[in-house]
Amino acid sequence: MLRSRLVPALVVATAGFLLVHAAISGYDHDEIVHLHSAWLIWSGERPYADFLAQHHPAAAYLLAPLAHALDGHPHALVFAARFLDLLLLAVTLLAFHRMARRLVRDPRWAAWALLLLGGSFFFLRNSIEVRPDPWMCALAAVALWQWTTYLRGGSLAAAAWAGLALGGSIMFLQKAFAFAALVALGTALWLGRDGKSWRRAARGGAVLAACAAIPVGAMAIFVYRAGFFRDFWFWNYTFNRYFYLKTHFTGPSAWAVTGVAVAENPLLWLAGFAGLAIALRRRLRVEPEIAIASLVVCGLLASLFQSRWPFSHNLLLLQPCLALLAVGPLERAVEAPRTRTAVLVVLTLLTVKVGVMSLVYTEGGRSAEVQQRLLAVTGPGDPLAVTPPYHPIFRRDAFFFWYVPQYNVVAYLACCREVGCPQGKVGRDLRAWVTAPPRFVYVPADEPSWAPYGFAEHRSDYRLEPDGALWKRRTRNEQADGPPSVTVSHPAE
Repeated sequence: MLRSRLVPALVVATAGFLLVHAAISGYDHDEIVHLHSAWLIWSGERPYADFLAQHHPAAAYLLAPLAHALDGHPHALVFAARFLDLLLLAVTLLAFHRMARRLVRDPRWAAWALLLLGGSFFFLRNSIEVRPDPWMCALAAVALWQWTTYLRGGSLAAAAWAGLALGGSIMFLQKAFAFAALVALGTALWLGRDGKSWRRAARGGAVLAACAAIPVGAMAIFVYRAGFFRDFWFWNYTFNRYFYLKTHFTGPSAWAVTGVAVAENPLLWLAGFAGLAIALRRRLRVEPEIAIASLVVCGLLASLFQSRWPFSHNLLLLQPCLALLAVGPLERAVEAPRTRTAVLVVLTLLTVKVGVMSLVYTEGGRSAEVQQRLLAVTGPGDPLAVTPPYHPIFRRDAFFFWYVPQYNVVAYLACCREVGCPQGKVGRDLRAWVTAPPRFVYVPADEPSWAPYGFAEHRSDYRLEPDGALWKRRTRNEQADGPPSVTVSHPAE
């Protein structure tokens, strides 16, 4: 089986199924957030200052021309953006394969090791969803590949490429700062007390840091010159730290998120933790890829369990490193006649499972139907209060575009009271109910937290449409006394 051409066939088939999945699957909440942000940017609005954004802006700016080119066609836009992510997934897998080949005795097993990730549906699904995460993950994988190439005796050019890739990863998402710190710590622990290796690593590290500063510095200069650096810092760092570490809303469980990932591909997790145990028992005196991957896996898992909002895409950066740890233990299992066939059959079945789930798994429910309806009955100038995934992407928002208004606004006001913030966001929203109210409000019956802030006081100005979730603003003739006279309160911000 190791000598067969089954692996290339499975990889090609998986790519085909993912392409079909990208075309037929419903929209994730975050996908609409990021695509709508890209469209708002093309329309002249500024992230952080004019609408809510909690990620570095690179992905939204890169997607802005695509959002403009496909204006009015949300399904085509989602598919096109997912196709870009599919290409990024190929980069991630290529970097993983190059590292895996160094860790095996039989190069043919490195190809089979690709199926550890290719058989993980939620890793693949998160890798093609429209977020900054796939960009971050692909560049982080390249950075790890090139940095370990340097540690193994490669040239300073490898360290330079590692720095550019790592800086690019940070440019797309601030979570890559944690990855960079874990790579540095893993490198230090792998070096131990070897003075000669420390000197060489320090030279490469200096080159890496200098090259990483290029994309990060370019982003900082762009944000500063665009005039929203203070807002950028608040929403990406001050607010995110507060929201993800201090809020107490009902959210997902880290145990549940991790449990689903383990149940979906137990071979990856069991073999990965076996490799981690071996590396720790040897005090990381192992290959540099294994030493660094061990720190990345431990650090990112710890951060997942610290977060108040752990989601499956938070495992995206962890899983390629977990697969690197799994390569060695599984190769030993493949070398044993009694377990060889079982391991290879399980890997094959995992990829078959990915094909099935690509055809049946979806998200977003009837969001596409709601999007098309709103596009049909509104114009570009009609403001809406519709949260993702139901937002039609190509319409402006009446408010600051809170993703989950009841949670975001409450957290923002609490953060303002505790540490200070750029003020006026909620006050502006409350005034907008009178000066420029949304034409439609969408509140699913099972998601009351998605109701816009202040909607309860203005509900009488709207009538509920037959679908039971969409509220349409009444005309003046329908309102008994015209728009109500409202005294706008201004919460402390």
